[in-house]
Amino acid sequence: MSICLFITLCMSYIMAKAQNFDQFIPRGYELLDSKSGDLNQDGFTDYVIICKNPNEQEVENAKRPLMILHGNPNGRLSLITRNDNIVLCFLCGGAWGDPYEGMTLKKNFFSVEHRGGSNDRWTRIITFKYNSKDKSYYLHKDGGVLYNTFDTDKVTDEFYNKKYWGKMLLKDFVSE
Repeated sequence: MSICLFITLCMSYIMAKAQNFDQFIPRGYELLDSKSGDLNQDGFTDYVIICKNPNEQEVENAKRPLMILHGNPNGRLSLITRNDNIVLCFLCGGAWGDPYEGMTLKKNFFSVEHRGGSNDRWTRIITFKYNSKDKSYYLHKDGGVLYNTFDTDKVTDEFYNKKYWGKMLLKDFVSE
């Protein structure tokens, strides 16, 4: 790798890390979580950010917008896509409380993880994959498990939106 390319990549990383997400956060929302990685495999740092309503504990079904931001050679970020239906609401976890568990990014995939319930518990992991051919994000997998805290030997796998795996764009995702 040439020294110029190396310096360019380092500067891009540093500038993206210092990037302020404020310009992407909708009015009346705040940042809930963010993760970085090279989702589109172009050598620049990309981000997945999730926003929340600061009063979401009092707002039934309050949306939590998820946005994908791609890093650019000039060190800036560009909004690539957004969906308000991927991350479950604060009150959607039942007695468990907030169901949002976190995000995982790996290569050109990212997953949003949820957990909820009371005696009957559930998990749900929704994964998207970047397609370099059309430069879009598609639903890759949507599933989890169901179990009862009094009978942990009986675990049921659950899959959602299976007919859309590899076909549904991130922007069009609506939870089953």
